[in-house]
This record gives sequence, structure tokens and C-alpha cells, in this order.
Amino acid sequence: MAENPTNPTNSINPPLVQVFTTFLRAATRPAVTVIFAAVIAQVVVQKIDPPQWFLVLASGCITWWFADRTAQHVKGKE
Repeated sequence: MAENPTNPTNSINPPLVQVFTTFLRAATRPAVTVIFAAVIAQVVVQKIDPPQWFLVLASGCITWWFADRTAQHVKGKE
């Protein structure tokens, strides 16, 4: 497999599965984050009592995604 001369850890032709999962992650992460944020904003503005499971799910997902992105960013700088 050919390697990228600017970054030897990134291949020029990644496998199709890697391309698909990267695309899926890039497409769904912002959409789900915006949905969570919109629901949380509506809960706060309208003073609705949200289900406990929703708050756990939303905070867990958002925290996981930001931690994952931070780890990837730090790993990419090495």
C-alpha cells in the first residue's frame, strides 16, 4: 500500500471499511450533538422535567465524542 509522504502513518488508499466508518462518524456526530443540544435547550427554556436516562445518554455521548476528538487530535500531533 502506498504511503503519504507528508505523514507516513496515513495511507493514500485506505480500506473501504475505514472510509465508510470515517464518513459515518463525521456525518452523525454533528447531527446527534445538535439534536441533543436542541432538546436540552428546550428543556431548560420551557422548564420541562427531562427523563434521567436522556440526560445521562446526552452527557455521556457528548463527553465521549469530545474526548475521542481530543485524543485523535493529540495522537495526530505526535
